[in-house]
Amino acid sequence: MLHGQGEDFMMREHLSAALLVAGLAASGAISAQQPAAPSPQAPAPAAPAPPPPTPGPTMAEALKALEAARAAAQKMGVSLSCAVVDSRGDLVALARMDGARFFTTDVARGKALVSGIFDQPSGNLAQLGSTAMFQNFNTAAQGRLYPIQGALPIMRNNQTIGAMGCSGAASQQDEDAARAGLASF
Repeated sequence: MLHGQGEDFMMREHLSAALLVAGLAASGAISAQQPAAPSPQAPAPAAPAPPPPTPGPTMAEALKALEAARAAAQKMGVSLSCAVVDSRGDLVALARMDGARFFTTDVARGKALVSGIFDQPSGNLAQLGSTAMFQNFNTAAQGRLYPIQGALPIMRNNQTIGAMGCSGAASQQDEDAARAGLASF
C-alpha cells in the first residue's frame, strides 16, 4: 500500500465509523420520540393521589387570625407584629401594624416558634430559656427562639398544628392579641 492510499483508507474508515454512530444515534432519538403503542391489556392509569394534609394552619386561616389579633391590638391601643407558624415552625403569615417597631416581626416569629415546638404558651418556657440545653438548641436554630410571653399553640384535634405569636407591647397584651387571633380557629 502506498503512503497516500493508507491515509485515504484510514480517512474512509473513520468517516464510515462516524456515519454509523450518527445514524444509530439518530434512529434511537427518533424511536425514543415515538410513543409505544398501548397494550390492550394495560389497565387505565390511576387518578393521582390527593395532596397530603397541610402540616399546620392554611394561609387563609392564618390571615383571618392575624386580622383578629390586629383588631384586638387596636382596641388595646397598641401596635404589634404577629406571626403564624406551622407545626414545623415554618412561617405561614406575618403582619406588622403601622407604628410597630421593626424588630417586633422577628420577636413575634421567635415566640411562635418556641410555642409551636414545645406545644405550650411561650411564657411557660422562660425558665427553660436559661438552661444550657435550650441555649444549644437556640444556637442550632440560629438564635431565632424567644421563650418569652406572647405566643400560644394552635390546636386542632388535640394536636399542635402551629402557633401564633405577637410582639410590640407588654407581654400580657401580646398574648391577649394572640389569644384573640386563635379564637378565629
